[in-house]
Amino acid sequence: YTASYNYGIYLYSSSDNTVTGNTCNNNSRGFYVSSSNNNTITGNTCNNNSIHGIYFQTSNNNTVTGNTCNNNSNHGIYLHSSSNENTITGNTCNNNSSHGIYLSNAHNNTVTGNTCNDNTCGVYLASSNNNTVTGNTCNNNYYGIRIYSYSNNNTVTGNTCNDNTYGIYFQTSNNI
Repeated sequence: YTASYNYGIYLYSSSDNTVTGNTCNNNSRGFYVSSSNNNTITGNTCNNNSIHGIYFQTSNNNTVTGNTCNNNSNHGIYLHSSSNENTITGNTCNNNSSHGIYLSNAHNNTVTGNTCNDNTCGVYLASSNNNTVTGNTCNNNYYGIRIYSYSNNNTVTGNTCNDNTYGIYFQTSNNI
């Protein structure tokens, strides 16, 4: 049931939780995490949602690891609106309509060891600073990794980006 207000799991102003081993398919968002800190989201499946697999808004110091976020209508994993100091590692985000992993106005995050294939963009940073993007596999996308729109002081190293139109693309960004 994919009405815009339906979520598989919704954490609002919740901290210090571990959410593991759930299936959150065919919702608006598989996970909606808002104003929630110090949580661990691990080993969940968030496929075929009408907006995002896992969505963070103003949430900090969370760990997102070993989740599967495939075939969502927008993004597999989306950190938005000052979601800072999160760790996104070992997730699979394939065949999403837009981005596998998308950071927008999200700073000091670590995105490492994820697989993001067959999306419009594997990993995308917009207006996001001081992030580490390392050891990810981003194949068969239009952009493997795109650093865009005044995203500064990011570290991008040791990623595999094969068979994309653009492997790693920097635009209007500094100090990479």
